Amino acid sequence: MHIIESPHWPHTLFGRLCLILLSALLMAYALSFASSQWDKMQVRKNHMVYSVGKDVANAISFLDRLPVNERQGWLDKLARNNYEYTLQAAPADAKDNIDLDIANEAIEAIKNNLEHPAKIRISVRTENDKKILQLHLALSDGAPLAVRLAATPYTIQWNMFSLLCVQLAIIMLATWLAVRTATRPLAMLADAADAMVKPGARPQFPARAPREVFRAATAFQNMQERIDTYLAERMQILASITHDLQTPITRLRLRTELMEDDTHRDKMQADLHAMQKLVEQGLAYAKVQNQLQADQEATSKINLDALAGSLAQDYCDTGQQVSLHGHTHQTLQTRPLALSRLLGNLIDNALKFGGEVELILSSDTQHAIITVQDRGPGIPEEQWEAVMQPFVRLESSRNRETGGAGLGLAIVAQLALQLHAQIQFANREGGGLAVSVRLPLQTAVG
Repeated sequence: MHIIESPHWPHTLFGRLCLILLSALLMAYALSFASSQWDKMQVRKNHMVYSVGKDVANAISFLDRLPVNERQGWLDKLARNNYEYTLQAAPADAKDNIDLDIANEAIEAIKNNLEHPAKIRISVRTENDKKILQLHLALSDGAPLAVRLAATPYTIQWNMFSLLCVQLAIIMLATWLAVRTATRPLAMLADAADAMVKPGARPQFPARAPREVFRAATAFQNMQERIDTYLAERMQILASITHDLQTPITRLRLRTELMEDDTHRDKMQADLHAMQKLVEQGLAYAKVQNQLQADQEATSKINLDALAGSLAQDYCDTGQQVSLHGHTHQTLQTRPLALSRLLGNLIDNALKFGGEVELILSSDTQHAIITVQDRGPGIPEEQWEAVMQPFVRLESSRNRETGGAGLGLAIVAQLALQLHAQIQFANREGGGLAVSVRLPLQTAVG
């Protein structure tokens, strides 16, 4: 499996860069530290071999000059921390050399410092789980002498360990700062792009923002301005056409009143009524777009439960079957008219196709949720995105009174954009549609 596909691989660019850089730096530091410690061990070994060779050779020469009866008394005085002397003969298993470089180097160092050539043999003993190296030779009078060498383990001193921890902490901090410096412009650019989703918005940057961020954000801003201009022109055309159509529609309706043929008159009036509905919804859609462009409505704090309850009661007062369930217990800073209109469009759409509507209020840690449920025919999942587009009708009837102009949910989508809300569809078990409006609790609108 590729490393990036691993479930343990960080999901953010910041985390991935931190992991890669920190791993590389720690590996490089570990190799450097190991190399440094190896060099220190070699220097220490060479120094020890030289010191032991010279000191042992001097001790042997000194013992050689002493009377036999005084040698035993000087052995403890000549001993050192890691080696000592005994007057004992070589064991039967003593060898001329062994497969241990440091032992052979010590023997050569001793021989090089002796006043007279001597044959040195080697034996190895284990005492208390420690290996003891014994060098055996004979003094000038033939008396045996053994030098017991104990290996001294190489340890890292506590001050070096503390320094190592400080260095590792510095590496981690430097990695974090470097990656944050490298990825912060991307986060700033993403924030700028999110800010420019709203028409007319202009991103704000710190005074020391990187030049690349300014360039990319400027390009985004120019693109957003062109899109805004295109949308404004489109809405202007739509508004002009729908507005100008009202006069000829009114004239045609008046003229149909003069028709003597009742059948043809009724058909033409039905068509004119459908055209009038289309014009009204087109004007409504253009109005929402213009409001989104102009951002006219100010935000205010509202009790979401009270707003939903008032809206449901208004429908009940007109004889519509709209029931309210649950609570959000949330007060939001939002645009109340836009929110009321959004919910009203959803309720109207649900009443048109379902006949009976339920408003379900709930919340989670990040959103207040209002769900509009009905028992209508529902919407196929593959068409959920399509119904949010203007002039898209899924109802098969050609009757505009039933199917509308296909602008209800398009207006809902535009209002949701204005409120920074999310619209989610779900088909209910047993038939029907549930449309959830997820309003952010923390994101202020304005």
